Amino acid sequence: MNMAASEKRLILLWAVLVAITALSWGSAHNFAGPRWQGVVVILLALVKVRFVILDFMEVRHAPKALRLALEGWVVVISAALVGMLLFPQG
Repeated sequence: MNMAASEKRLILLWAVLVAITALSWGSAHNFAGPRWQGVVVILLALVKVRFVILDFMEVRHAPKALRLALEGWVVVISAALVGMLLFPQG
């Protein structure tokens, strides 16, 4: 990919990240309770973190093991946070 295409991709991704931020902010008023609001925000954050890791940290073309480790970490952390919201202890 040449420099102009790479820059256009990053600008587009930045715009997508801004749109997801606005969506997560606006979605807080459209769900039936604070738990589901939290779940939606966490899942949208998962998408944002994945974009940042893959594109801004340039892991998309890194060795497969590194990419899988980082994406796995994002999934595990997100699942743990969603689990804590949906199944609180105490």
